[in-house]
Amino acid sequence: MIDKPSKCCDMGSYECQVPMPLNGRVQGIDYCIADIVASLNASNIRTVASCCGHGDDSLSSIVLEDGRELTLTGHAPEEMEENDE
Repeated sequence: MIDKPSKCCDMGSYECQVPMPLNGRVQGIDYCIADIVASLNASNIRTVASCCGHGDDSLSSIVLEDGRELTLTGHAPEEMEENDE
């Protein structure tokens, strides 16, 4: 079992990824969007790439097999968002 991360990991880090069987192989999916990616694939909407943005919503997306790209905002749970306070 993979522990739930307490915040988004840095870009390029694999510490916050969940192993998920997709398209015939196990791929690492960022924890905070893994439920969305799993739901899309379970609905036969195949994904080919995804990134949570690691704290930057402008970098957050899920790319579908047909070429469409979904952009995500506000997807990280509060306890995962970094506070500057």
